[in-house]
Amino acid sequence: MPLNWEDFPIRKDDPYMPQDFKNAAYQLLSSQILYETTSGQGTAYRLIDRYRDAFREAFDLFGIALKFDSDYRYIAAIPNAEKQPAMPKSDALLLLVLRKGYHEQALQGNLDAGVAVLSIEELRELYRAETARELPKEVGELKETLGRMRAFGVARIPPTESSSEQPFDIAILPGITALVSEMALGRLTEYAANTRAGGAGVEPGSSEA
Repeated sequence: MPLNWEDFPIRKDDPYMPQDFKNAAYQLLSSQILYETTSGQGTAYRLIDRYRDAFREAFDLFGIALKFDSDYRYIAAIPNAEKQPAMPKSDALLLLVLRKGYHEQALQGNLDAGVAVLSIEELRELYRAETARELPKEVGELKETLGRMRAFGVARIPPTESSSEQPFDIAILPGITALVSEMALGRLTEYAANTRAGGAGVEPGSSEA
């Protein structure tokens, strides 16, 4: 197990330096998910993918597991549940709703290269149905709210066609399946059922690997 970046087992003829490993690890730790096709992430993705075992050992020291998905070309850093910082309830609910939206789109065969796309209204309706709450009505505030999901590497906000009546779509990325488990979706279902019954609802946790 490497004890510092200089100990990383750089393969013969590879052009990498110890600082490259440190930078790649920091980028994954900051982004939580790296996609090979995302601008600015491809270099770090390919380096970590090439040295999987060494990076797994390094991240294990922090109680973080790495998931490599070769189909959709992403790497997710998944903290031990006991080490995860508490997430605001509103963010936890939105993350779970996005995961539910991804699940439904996948079942319907509507994924495009692993990405599920929802319109603003589709997301509003799903969020309302699952939480009995409302997303921000003002577009700027909604975009800011969704921006927090972008920080987790689970969503993007692509522009729509010029003829569209809405300013952007919501693209839910495949890495969300690594951060939010099927078990977590069950907690959202329980929360929604409890809320509709007039109860306080089960407090949804943050993402579960």
